[in-house]
Formats: sequence, C-alpha cells, structure tokens
Amino acid sequence: MSKRNENYLKVILGLFSMAFMIYIGSTLFKRARIDFTEENLYTLSQGTKSILSKLDAPIKLKLYYSKTAANKGSEGLRTFNNHFLYVQELLRQYVGNSRNNLSLEVIDPRPDTPEEEDATAYGLRKFNLTETERYFFGLVAENESGTEKIIEFFDPNQKDKLEYDLTKLIYTVLNPQKKNIGILSSLDVISDEALSPYMAQIMKLQGRPINDSWMITKLLKELYNVKKIEKETDKISGIDALIIIHPKDFPEKTLFAVDQFVMNGGNLMVFVDPTAVVDRGEEGRRDVSSSPDSNFKKLMDKWGIELKEKAYAGDKYLSGIGNSLPNMPPTRMLPLLECDIRCTEMYSDNITAGVNKSLFVFPGVLSTKEVDGVTYTPLMATTKKGNSYTAMPFQLNNPQMLWSNFNEGTEPVVIAYKAIGKFKTAYPGGIKKEKKEKELKLIKESSKESAVIVFSDVDFINDQFAFKKTFLGQGVANDNSSIFLNGVEALTGDVDLMSVRSKGRINRSFDVINDIEFEAEKKTEDKVKEINASIKKVQSELNQLGSQANAGNIALLQNEGLKKKKELAKRIAVLKKELRAVKREGREKIESIGKMFQYINTLLVPALVVVFGVFYTRRRNHLVRGRRLKVEGKDKKNHKLMEVKA
Repeated sequence: MSKRNENYLKVILGLFSMAFMIYIGSTLFKRARIDFTEENLYTLSQGTKSILSKLDAPIKLKLYYSKTAANKGSEGLRTFNNHFLYVQELLRQYVGNSRNNLSLEVIDPRPDTPEEEDATAYGLRKFNLTETERYFFGLVAENESGTEKIIEFFDPNQKDKLEYDLTKLIYTVLNPQKKNIGILSSLDVISDEALSPYMAQIMKLQGRPINDSWMITKLLKELYNVKKIEKETDKISGIDALIIIHPKDFPEKTLFAVDQFVMNGGNLMVFVDPTAVVDRGEEGRRDVSSSPDSNFKKLMDKWGIELKEKAYAGDKYLSGIGNSLPNMPPTRMLPLLECDIRCTEMYSDNITAGVNKSLFVFPGVLSTKEVDGVTYTPLMATTKKGNSYTAMPFQLNNPQMLWSNFNEGTEPVVIAYKAIGKFKTAYPGGIKKEKKEKELKLIKESSKESAVIVFSDVDFINDQFAFKKTFLGQGVANDNSSIFLNGVEALTGDVDLMSVRSKGRINRSFDVINDIEFEAEKKTEDKVKEINASIKKVQSELNQLGSQANAGNIALLQNEGLKKKKELAKRIAVLKKELRAVKREGREKIESIGKMFQYINTLLVPALVVVFGVFYTRRRNHLVRGRRLKVEGKDKKNHKLMEVKA
C-alpha cells in the first residue's frame, strides 16, 4: 500500500472512530454527568429522585416554547433560547429518572394552530409580539385521570428555583389533595375574601384602605388549603399544621386551644418579635410592638423556648446596608441582619439548608431550657462575632448609636429554634368556662411527638422585606419565603419536596475582599467620628464665647470666633484628606486583587499552555531522535555483518 493510500485510510478510520465515540457517548453514556459545583446545582437532588420513584402512573409533560417567534424577535427575546435549552435538558433528566412514567413533548405553538389554542386554554402566560405573533414559554403536566398543573412562564431570573418548580409541579399532580394549614395572627396577614383587581382599583380611587393578604399566604395557597383561625376560637382542629404570627392579645380560650392542639400531636410554627416594624407601620404608631405577650409566654415556657426581653441579635459582619437618614449615603446598619450560609452551615437542618441570602429586621434572641423528652435544634444564628444588644425605644431610630455601642461576641446568637418531643400542658387545671360553653376535654400531656418551630422575627416574612416588584409582578427578593415554606413543608411531612427547595444558587463571596471593605468602613467611621467631635468641640467653644459677649468685648470675641472657625475648617480639611486616603487605600487593595486574577487569567494560563507545548515538543523530538539513532545503529551493524560475510 502506498503512503498516500495509507494516509487516506487513517483519515477514514479516524472519522469512523469519532462517529462511533459520539454514538456511544450519546446512547450508553447519555445520562453520565460530573457536577463540580458545591451544592450539585446541575444534578437532580435526592428529593426529586425520591418523588420520581413514587410515580406509579404515566404523566405527560408538554413544554410550550415559541422558538420560531423568539428567533424572529429582538436580541433580548433570542436570549431566552439558552434558558429553553436548560429547561429542556433538565426535563430530560426527569424523564430519565422516572422509570418510564414521564414523557416529554416539546411544542412550538404557531399562530392560528391547535397548539396555540391549547396553550391559551391551559392558562400559559401569553405575550403579544405583533398582531398575529404570540410568545409562550411554559409547561403543562397531566396524568391519565385528567389532573392538570401548569408553570405558566419560565423566568430566567428564577433559574436557581427551576428544579423546585418542576418537582412541585410533578408532586402536585402526584398528590392532588392539598393539606390544610391554619394561620392565627394578631395582624391582618390573610384577608377575609380576595378582592378582584377591579374592586381594588375602585377602593384605591375612593381612598379606602385595602387589606390584601400577605404575599407569603398567597404562595402558601399554591400548595395547601389555608384556613384563617379567628382570634376568639376555642378549638383548633381539621388542620395538619398551625402557623402563629405575632402572638399577642389572644384571649385565654384561644391560648388553651393552641395548647391542646400541640397536646394532640399538632405541629406548630411561631413567629415572635421584640420589635415588629410591620405592626408599627400598619397602625401608624411610634411605640414598640412586641410579641409574645406574658400570656403566650406561658405556652413557650412549656415548649422550653424563650425570647429574651428587649434584646436583639446583631452581627457587624452580617449587617445589611441601608439609609439611616434621607440625605445621608447608605451605610451598614446593625438592625438589618443579612444571613447567608454562615448562619446555617453549623446546623445542617433541611429547613434552612442552602439558604444564601435572607433578611431579618431587629431579630430577637432565643434561648432554650431543658424539658424532659424534648430535643432542640438551632436553625439559624449569627456568626461567632455576633452578640446580643439592648436598646430603648428611642434608640431604635438611631442606627449609628446602635452600631457604635455594639460589642462583638464570642458565641453565635440563635434566632430560630426547632423543638421536637412530647410536651406538657400549660393549663393542668384547665380554664374557666362560661355556663353556656361546652366543657372541653383536657389533655395534660401529649401522647405522640409534636414539632414546634420558633423564629424571632415577624418582619422577614412580610411583603416589604421578602418580595420585590418586577415587570412580571411580585417576585422573590431573597430566601425569606423559602425558609417559611421549608418550615411548613417540614411540619406537614413533605421532606422530599423540602430538600429540593433547599437547593439554590450559591453567592460565593471573597472573604479577603469582604474583610478589606469592612476594615475600610471601620476606619472611615473613626474618621467621621473625629470630624464630628472636632465640630462639636469648636461649636461648644463658640457657644462659650457667645455667653461671655458684652458691649465692650464683642469685636474681640468675633475675631476669636472667626479664628476658631478657620482652625476648624483647616482641621476638617486635613481629616477629610485622611478619610479619602483610607477609602482610596481600600479601593486600591481590592483593585490590585482584581488585577492579579486578571493577570492569572490572561497570562498564567497561556504561559502554562506554552510551557506544556515546549516540553511536549522537546520530549517528542528527543524520542524521535532516539529512535532514529537506534535505527541507524542497527543499519550500520547489519552493513558490517554483510561486509564480513562478503
């Protein structure tokens, strides 16, 4: 065979080998994946796989995506193609793990077609691009019995919640019967009846207040039957879990009903608060609205959980940024506690696992006492440098004072606890009943285990701090709602779905950069204090000079005052220069770190490739040269043998 034909044969065999490897990879190893992310963001969680393993009947998934319309549309609309591919790939993983119980159909609904009519009939969100062109991007899941559930629109901004949304969809088809949740609150967290948008607009025009339900209760209704428990109730039954928000001013019969609900094995989640900002805002008051009151504390005492009175949990390293005064620049504020993975990684509980960002406002301090047969698990806490602090009501409106008076601690401060066990009643002798009221059966000790979850903040589940407005409507601002729903799911036993919700996007921060920023802020704060102290000192001296003024020395004192003002101006100029230097130093350190990583990305990696290429080339040339010398040596040896024989 000639050298040319041999090269042709090698190329053909190479192409066949490549095609065969692609075929093997796309068939036998289709489901093989390696996920290097810390929380397996690109792998189905165990909770999803567990729910898929429970499928015993076929479920058909219809993915509606207007790909043709997207390709014809603007550049921004075409970017949805990438999210569509991600959704489609994730759904294929669902199908692959469903033991052939899931099937996927991808549909491109074109104008004036049965597919477009079906998408509209299912209730998928529709966007009118032109007079005839419409855009859909949603999912329908239906089983053989006719149960239908939908995701009306896939928002790319909610990509980290995608697996939960898909698993919830399948879970609701698998379990169409919703569980019952009761809500008891001193606040109007759930309205008596839903207002239509038209009536809400009319009431707004008339200047009438609209008591709409909190967004958190609307989310709850997607998964559960939500029942409002009246404040004057004497019995709580027919629910799977009870949520109590801001417990105060409840009558004794209501407290007794809560107590007996727990004695009957009911699960409970309670939100207390040393300073409920949302309550003050609703009632337009300036005084502090706190919970629990003294009567509800009797119940919490039996559960072994206590909220420290007039105390707050703070942590400078978790402090949020806000505006303390209207005309002042944003600054770190101690009352705002922005919890991330540092607040939960020590406890590894499914309720708060995977939480990346949650916001608490004036959270309280929780502690526990030993109760026989009850185990306690912290759910969230500050870092070890966090501490508790006390403040009078007038000090709560002065974040700078709270910040300067705060002392770092050595142990985490817990802001959420979970208690599981058999509890004893807070009313061993029962309660006094009126003659007309029926005597209720008293249970002094629960016969089966109950779970009680307590959070030391009410504000963090309010719309103001848990949600934000987007062009698609109300959107999730952080993980506050996830924590709430995780807790409800844990209490109702939906552990598999809860574990999926705990999986989310990790906001990995650079600890070195955070430390540099924090130290720069501390130095800046010191300089600002020094400037204010200088101004205060000179102002005091000017006031003292003014008190000494009379007709004889007024001119002299005016000159003295002008002199001091000039000295103050020079002193402030020097301090401001030092302040700018501190800010510049911190900024330059951060920029130098950024440049270092830029150099690594642009120079180091190519340099390593070049070094490897040079090494490989020299090594290859060395081997080739060795083989050539070896062949030449053999030829010389054979030539000498032939000469000898001749």
